[in-house]
Amino acid sequence: MKAAPSLFAIAVATLVLATAVATPQEKKGKAGPTDEPGPVHKELARLVGEYTTVSKFLIKPGDQPMESQGTAKISTALDGRFLLEENTGKQFGQPYKGLRLIGYNNATKQYESVWTYSMSTAIMTMGGASKDNGKTIDWTASFTNDKGQKQSLFASTRKVNDDVFVVELFSKTPDGKKGPTMETTYTRRKQPAQ
Repeated sequence: MKAAPSLFAIAVATLVLATAVATPQEKKGKAGPTDEPGPVHKELARLVGEYTTVSKFLIKPGDQPMESQGTAKISTALDGRFLLEENTGKQFGQPYKGLRLIGYNNATKQYESVWTYSMSTAIMTMGGASKDNGKTIDWTASFTNDKGQKQSLFASTRKVNDDVFVVELFSKTPDGKKGPTMETTYTRRKQPAQ
């Protein structure tokens, strides 16, 4: 009689394990509701295009900002799940290239992004939220600096209209006020009429 419960327990454990192992195989090719691009991804995809950029770097309020021009190309990646931004510009007189991956995680209901550029080997990771259906996204960012220290930055992405949006990246001073700021305005290049 004692063998029956043990045998039953083994059978149940085997069934649970087999189901867990088989599920990824059965799901292959069938995405769940959190795996598919949704309305937020469609809204992000409206940013796809080629842009000219104007960046203004301000060390402290009242200073004259340093200004530079650049370009950006934004495309969708992985069947509309993410935006891929490739950008170029100048920083402190030096040319750079940048790469950004931007998305929305359906499971966490948060925007997520990684930024890299050719003047560093660090990757900046970002998490964001929006209170106005994606018109403005407020981000918290972190990266490890060249001294091995974790640093935090803050950013906002703000749509001005269908062809213009602004990305502001800034640090905070020890007393919590806005510190050095980089503001980049993206203006969509108009396609020539054919």
